[in-house]
Amino acid sequence: MKLKLKDRSELVSCGKLYTFEIAMNPIPDGRMRTIRVWLPDSYDGEKRFPVLYMHDGQMIFSESDLSAAIGVWRFDEIVNSLEPEIQCIVVAIDTSDDRGSELLPPYERNPAHRIPRDPSAPKITALGHYYADFVRDTLKPLIDENFMTLPDAAHTGVGGASMGGLQSFYMTMRYPDVFGRSLDLSPGLDILHESCLEMIDSYDPKRLDNVRFYMYSGDQNIETTIMYSMLTVYRRLKDKLGLTNRQIAAIVDSRESHWSTSWSKRLEDGIRFLFSGDNSVASPPPFNLIRDAEHSG
Repeated sequence: MKLKLKDRSELVSCGKLYTFEIAMNPIPDGRMRTIRVWLPDSYDGEKRFPVLYMHDGQMIFSESDLSAAIGVWRFDEIVNSLEPEIQCIVVAIDTSDDRGSELLPPYERNPAHRIPRDPSAPKITALGHYYADFVRDTLKPLIDENFMTLPDAAHTGVGGASMGGLQSFYMTMRYPDVFGRSLDLSPGLDILHESCLEMIDSYDPKRLDNVRFYMYSGDQNIETTIMYSMLTVYRRLKDKLGLTNRQIAAIVDSRESHWSTSWSKRLEDGIRFLFSGDNSVASPPPFNLIRDAEHSG
């Protein structure tokens, strides 16, 4: 299907940005969503590129619609700066008022983690499995048809922060043959802590033979809880499923908090780790900090 694209390149400082609207099938209510597709300066219609699908699309690019409220990642500037080493197409899925449901996988939640935090807010129902199927079955085929992509799992990533990081981890574990690269920044794994560990314990390690995870957390305010869950999941993936340092990296910066400017600092490192042919370029995992976190639990 030919997409009806709107040129919004005025919203980025480099490259080209196009948007289109799409129904989020198979979410039952048929809700619509804005999709933003960013193409690097080197996109010429002949060369094919890896694709990174990102949640919370309004905050991804340099002239974000939400820049005044929550800060931006400046994805366009950072990815373009990696030219000619690594380039990728970025497909950003706008967030919605129902973000908490859309980015919540359908597993038993940690009873100590309240979602939503406000008891008077409407109850959140997990729609993460529908959201994952929307990206896999509806959005990705359209992107592959309309743009010069490398469609295999080794060149297809999914990424996000906070609940977006949780959803990215879930989508990669659920469909590793489609999403072979996972950018999990401050991932809200603590929301489903025990469920994540149980999933790993019963998982077939062969399914992750060609998958890479890049995980990051700060250690300020709510990041401390996130960091502990992330490092526990990181260690379980290595111990139970045998992931190597070329397949998974866990980075902690004790100075950083839960904020978009913190996440944008990890993009260059993360994209290199996920898509580089020699991904030893990423920082080594903080083994001492992992050991301390495990012993303090």
